[in-house]
Amino acid sequence: MQPSKLIFIDKKGSTNCECKLNSLPFKDEIIIEKSIELFNDREPCIIHRTYVIKKLMLEVSEYFGEVLPDGKGQITLEEVPVKIKELLNISRDVVKIQLDS
Repeated sequence: MQPSKLIFIDKKGSTNCECKLNSLPFKDEIIIEKSIELFNDREPCIIHRTYVIKKLMLEVSEYFGEVLPDGKGQITLEEVPVKIKELLNISRDVVKIQLDS
């Protein structure tokens, strides 16, 4: 089961950010890089941008679906591969990610 919501928890144990899977905070430069890779488009239109975001969402969802197959639980940010962490525009204070299905 894939998670439907990700909760980013900071060093103090407080919720830093809470997002549904379909509204993850991807870094804009990553979206542009992927748009260039897929469409040779440095200024992606809404169609290209949406496609890239869905592709990135799928990548993140598949990773968490493999790591936490029940679609819920916690994982430390250190355990998350760099290639997944680099996609997300999250605070440096985040130390854990909680998944809810």
